[in-house]
Amino acid sequence: MAYQVLARKYRPQRFSDVAGQEHVTRTLRNALDQGRIAHGYIFSGHRGIGKTTIARILAMGLNCRTAIGEAGRPDPEPCGSCDSCREIRVGGSLDMIEIDAATNRGIDEIRELRDAARYSPARDRYKIYLLDEAHQITDAAFNALLKILEEPPAHVVFMMATTQPEDIPQTIRSRCQHFSFHAVPYEDILAQLTAVAREESIDAEPGALALLSEAGDGSMRDALSIMDQAIAGAPTPDGRSRIAASDILALLGSAPNAAFERLLELIAGGASADLMEELDRLLGAGVSPAQLARQIVRYLRNCLMAKIGGENSALLQISADEKARAQRTAALYSEEDLTRYLQVMLRTFDGLNYRQEPRLHLELGLLKLVHLQRLIPLEAILSSLPGVSNPQARSASPTPSAASGRAHAGAARSQDSLALPSPSTDIPKQRLSGRPPHVGPAEATDSGNSEAFADAPRPASASVPHAPDEPASPASTQRGAGDRYPEEQNWIRLNAQASNGEAISSGPTTAPALDPAQRAAQQPPASGGADLAGLRARICAALAAQGHDTPAGLLDAGQWRIQQDGAIQVEIGVKKTLLDLVMSAETWSIVREVLRAAGTGEKMTVVPGETSGAAPASRRPPPVGSIQSEALSHPLVLQAQEIFHAEVRSVLDLRESPRRD
Repeated sequence: MAYQVLARKYRPQRFSDVAGQEHVTRTLRNALDQGRIAHGYIFSGHRGIGKTTIARILAMGLNCRTAIGEAGRPDPEPCGSCDSCREIRVGGSLDMIEIDAATNRGIDEIRELRDAARYSPARDRYKIYLLDEAHQITDAAFNALLKILEEPPAHVVFMMATTQPEDIPQTIRSRCQHFSFHAVPYEDILAQLTAVAREESIDAEPGALALLSEAGDGSMRDALSIMDQAIAGAPTPDGRSRIAASDILALLGSAPNAAFERLLELIAGGASADLMEELDRLLGAGVSPAQLARQIVRYLRNCLMAKIGGENSALLQISADEKARAQRTAALYSEEDLTRYLQVMLRTFDGLNYRQEPRLHLELGLLKLVHLQRLIPLEAILSSLPGVSNPQARSASPTPSAASGRAHAGAARSQDSLALPSPSTDIPKQRLSGRPPHVGPAEATDSGNSEAFADAPRPASASVPHAPDEPASPASTQRGAGDRYPEEQNWIRLNAQASNGEAISSGPTTAPALDPAQRAAQQPPASGGADLAGLRARICAALAAQGHDTPAGLLDAGQWRIQQDGAIQVEIGVKKTLLDLVMSAETWSIVREVLRAAGTGEKMTVVPGETSGAAPASRRPPPVGSIQSEALSHPLVLQAQEIFHAEVRSVLDLRESPRRD
């Protein structure tokens, strides 16, 4: 007899022999026992996990000539000895028709099947049609099959096996019982390979069988096929084949997992040179860059699962030795680090297939893992900012494990170089350095905060958040009604007083807000004299009163001058493309009314200005209570200005204006 491969020789012939699909076999056994036979079944799942095998066992159970409960068949399992069972097992049954739907996928083939299904079985109880790779059938062919599936003859049973059930139309799936198969667990594959090695008189190392089980990746057929290949290439010194772990690695073109443990240790220590040398040794041994990247991804995944669920987690489908190895590597890193590394290596692996220099890109991917240790977690930065009072954010920064010793050396050096302030000791100093805290409503009335700020030393780099060309005054720090940060007013006022050498009171102070006309009176006159300054104040006040805060602020901060022909020209800090948006028709209508009421009869034009050339000291502060004042005094804006050395040139209010009757 010709040689039969292991995957066919050891194919299960009973439901109890199928590994890893208990949820399917139990249901089908009960259906046979109770006589609840459906006219259509869909078996879907990964390749090589028993879909076609269970379909054949079910067909044997349906057409078995021995009745359930008799001596030869005490349970719903097929007897395996009658003519029907033997014919189905060898593929010679007239009433069990297997069709390869990948090649017989057209409407003509399905029409022939539909016409033949009307006739009764030749000998057995049921006429069974098994459509393998059923997702390959065309839509027209599925439509031709739909009617007979909806009202099938009593003697017909359809079975469809597929790896892509989503490609089967919903109208077909709704008329069949759908069984979703699971990947075969690692332990079941290892047990089956051990039994096969014993039956075939093969001397296999436990490590070799573990590698074969892992290489199967949940597919029993794949594991048996690789084992068949390993047996063919194994040495036979005494007539018995001997399979070693090194032979399996050479067969698969893989590197041992000990090498990846070494790579991750070098990454944790920041040893880039040693890392590149170890990678060169692996590539020199004949392992391809794509295979190395694939194995690194798998190893990082196992380390992440070990970090999440522990060494004995069911998420780890590997041997006990490899579980211990993954646990040792996981102890070097935090969960966030492993997640970040896995993302980088997944992108590296995806890019290797499209690169002309795969080795170079693999080297760059590993070097990225070394450099990632220098990044500071976002939680650590946020916990150091003023106003962040969430203790979980402060404690979210990962700490190095005692077993690693050098897991986060690069990150610790980076944090020291940035000198991040301590939330408990350095926040008062930061508040005096130009970054107001975010104060909640419960802290807004705490009068002790001013004393704490006054006792803290003021850094030399502290900045005062009022205009450089304007003396500090309480009016310049007011935010207007409805302020959500009342303590910020006290802080700004306190900072301004400290910069001018004034006495600082221990309690909150208040000052009446000045309207734009009063504040304009305190400003130095513009180039047009006092009348031009007064006209500016009246126009800005009228616009602000009508809800046009954006043009009011831009006009108030603009450069007003009188031309030689007596016309007024205002240069505002916006681009030409935004000028029409700011100076709308309604805005111009209010401006013209103020000009007519003033009786000046002067012509006024507004032109865009290049704000990049203007000195910051020449800018006028926005009107008190305007949207510009609200934005420029917001804590986040002040922090951004200080961190990025930024300058706010213009503020546009794009909120919907309130409707006026």
